[in-house]
Amino acid sequence: MREYQQKHTIETALYSRVTIVILFLLIVILLRSIMELNDKRLAVKKLKEDSAQERQDLQTKVEKAKEKTAAIATPRGFEEYVRTTYPVVQEGEGVIVIYDGDASPVAPVKADMTIWERLQIYLQSIFAKT
Repeated sequence: MREYQQKHTIETALYSRVTIVILFLLIVILLRSIMELNDKRLAVKKLKEDSAQERQDLQTKVEKAKEKTAAIATPRGFEEYVRTTYPVVQEGEGVIVIYDGDASPVAPVKADMTIWERLQIYLQSIFAKT
């Protein structure tokens, strides 16, 4: 009889509404923490992909820098680097300037200006001096 009473008290305690509510709240809390961990896992995965992409970009930059360094190591590459970086010339060299008459930076002046446009220009010149 005692065994039955003990079993009955345990079953009554386990199946009571308070116990079920506590277990439900515990499950909700655990699910919430699992969802937060999943969000963190996704964030870490994104960071990992970004860092892998950045590492790849840096490796390509290093390769380009090594190629440029190897090119500068030769006399011809050094001369090309210096000429493109600094405005220098060797003795006996000159500069040829080609003027393109069609691409003039000066805009044509309007011949038929109205009185208001002339007045505006005049007032701008007066107030610009002061």
